[in-house]
Amino acid sequence: MRKKILHIVTRSDWTGVQKVLYNIVSGLKSNYSDQFEVEVAAGKENGMLFKELEKIGIRYYVLENLVREINPIKDLKAYFELKKLIKNGNYDIVHIHSSKAGVLGRIAAKRCGVKKVIYTYHGFWGIEQYKGFKKKFLILAERIAAKYSDYLVFLCNREKQKAEKYKIGKPHQYVIIPNAILPIENVQKGKLRKELSLPDNVKIIGNVARLDPPKNPIRFLEIAKKIINVRSDVVFVWIGESIVNDFYGKIVQNYLSKYPILRERVYFLPFRNDAPDLMTDFDLFLLTSDSEGAPLVILEARGNGIPIVSTDVGCVSEMIEEDFVSNDDYCLSKIVLDLLDKNINLESNKENYYKEFLVKYVSIYNEFMLDRDLS
Repeated sequence: MRKKILHIVTRSDWTGVQKVLYNIVSGLKSNYSDQFEVEVAAGKENGMLFKELEKIGIRYYVLENLVREINPIKDLKAYFELKKLIKNGNYDIVHIHSSKAGVLGRIAAKRCGVKKVIYTYHGFWGIEQYKGFKKKFLILAERIAAKYSDYLVFLCNREKQKAEKYKIGKPHQYVIIPNAILPIENVQKGKLRKELSLPDNVKIIGNVARLDPPKNPIRFLEIAKKIINVRSDVVFVWIGESIVNDFYGKIVQNYLSKYPILRERVYFLPFRNDAPDLMTDFDLFLLTSDSEGAPLVILEARGNGIPIVSTDVGCVSEMIEEDFVSNDDYCLSKIVLDLLDKNINLESNKENYYKEFLVKYVSIYNEFMLDRDLS
């Protein structure tokens, strides 16, 4: 008899967390449909995840009251909404992603008698962006939610150490499963260069991320300014949200207005479904985030053989060469310039990390594993 699994995530947009969820459920449907019946529940905001799930025939539920922001009335309604869904669904396993869904969903699942509840941590920005009382409150909420968890999954050892630091959960609950992506197939270069009318001799340094504080586009611009001052053959491209849609976007716009040279050599593109295709034209990938888990975009860049320079956040130092990691803007700029001078192009790693990633989650679902560190 197949086990019935419900995956829950707070938002239904199409960013890192949702892509991890998608990679899991897609793999289960394609390779383990004889063992598992998989469904997904998410908040109604954005809805792009639902469109992707429809394409592969995964059943999903729209949670009307589940939102990212703290809202006591909506949060209470979301809890009962989740509880009703889980009870009616008669699930064997509930696997949850993202902070808000993580707290409400785990408690609801155990209160409904679900035998196995799994929570994957996709980074600790939800806690670390705050200080004082709010941070302490969120840590307490995670400690409580951990009591309703059978497994706490971390993307790397550094993230597990943070849980230990915050006294979240117990060692017997901890599992390390590095992220992986569906294999990149038959991607053609040239689409981005053609769109921006860039000749082949111009180097493209890029990032793919939401335009918000954790991703720190201002640092991206600071580094761009340093490099553009000494290299005339370089442009910078940020693929993410529009720079005029929100308050933080206006901060970025104001920064650009102060430096005309940046306006000429830095391109901000809106969110694109074809971002992985555009990324293949990058000569170098520059991640400037203040907080990350194990960003999928790093895996996408690595899979395309693109050199990666990054701030030392989350699991990144365990994913790329340590020499290409720093939290100092000057050092990051120097690393970028050195790589441009060397004209490095990495060979794509064709090893199928995705299969191993999927097998590790299946082992949790089937309780085959003995060693909880699956990295």
